[in-house]
Amino acid sequence: MAEKLWGGRFSKEIDRSVLKYTLTTDIDSRLIRYDIWGSMAHLAMLNNGEIVSKEAAGKIFSALLKLYESNERGTLTLDPELEDVHLNIESLVIREIGSEYGGRLHTARSRNDQVVTDTRMYLRAELLDIQKNLYSFVNTLLKLSDECTHKIAIGYTHLQPAQPISLAFWYSCYASMFLRDLARLESAFNVTNLNVLGACALAGTSFPIDREITSKLLGFDRELMHSLDATSSRDFVLQTASTFAILMSNFSRLAEEIVIWNSHEFGLLAIDDTFATGSSIMPQKKEPCSCRTR
Repeated sequence: MAEKLWGGRFSKEIDRSVLKYTLTTDIDSRLIRYDIWGSMAHLAMLNNGEIVSKEAAGKIFSALLKLYESNERGTLTLDPELEDVHLNIESLVIREIGSEYGGRLHTARSRNDQVVTDTRMYLRAELLDIQKNLYSFVNTLLKLSDECTHKIAIGYTHLQPAQPISLAFWYSCYASMFLRDLARLESAFNVTNLNVLGACALAGTSFPIDREITSKLLGFDRELMHSLDATSSRDFVLQTASTFAILMSNFSRLAEEIVIWNSHEFGLLAIDDTFATGSSIMPQKKEPCSCRTR
């Protein structure tokens, strides 16, 4: 019998090349804390519904807390033999307290709803962090705009001087642009912050679970009700990626204007030395490398 948690019907271990092709532990490290949080919330729900006893829940929670503290210290590593973060965490729990108790953690859930839950929690954290930083940047742009209402600048079209503008007008242009990005980030957050726990593999479970409990514990706005949609759809990832791409294109536009205005031909601004580099062969050059977007 195979030793994998899913290996009940298998008589042989997975081929090494297949394991190497399917494992995700090399990128799952970013999901560890979210997988543990999801497991804690799932366990609390199972205990509340008397699906798992208080004794078992207490032992499992203690094991999960140890793993969480280990991860926060940077000492928890994922074993590629266990394929992904989900099997790693469950295996570590079972190793800590035994299969009689640890095996109950997987009651009424699947890796299918786990991975989507982890991904949604990870993405919403990234979305909130970017929103916070972008709000701060927009506020800075508006503050600079207020300070520069009487400073004259050149408005260009096709890199040719076109109309006189104020520097405030230029700053507020980017503030206006990034406000739309903030709206897109909020929209992406709204479609991401939905609870899929309880969808299991694709068609739910016969256990009397309460998805509202896990929604509240994990901070989701509401449950995504259709279980097959919950486990199979990744449109929220695509919407987030699209939002990030648009945001970076706007930053790229700002960076390119700074690079052009800093050039010898335009000479409209000078980038501070602390934000520039030099050339290894041309010592006269001052490169605005920090303005390049990646």
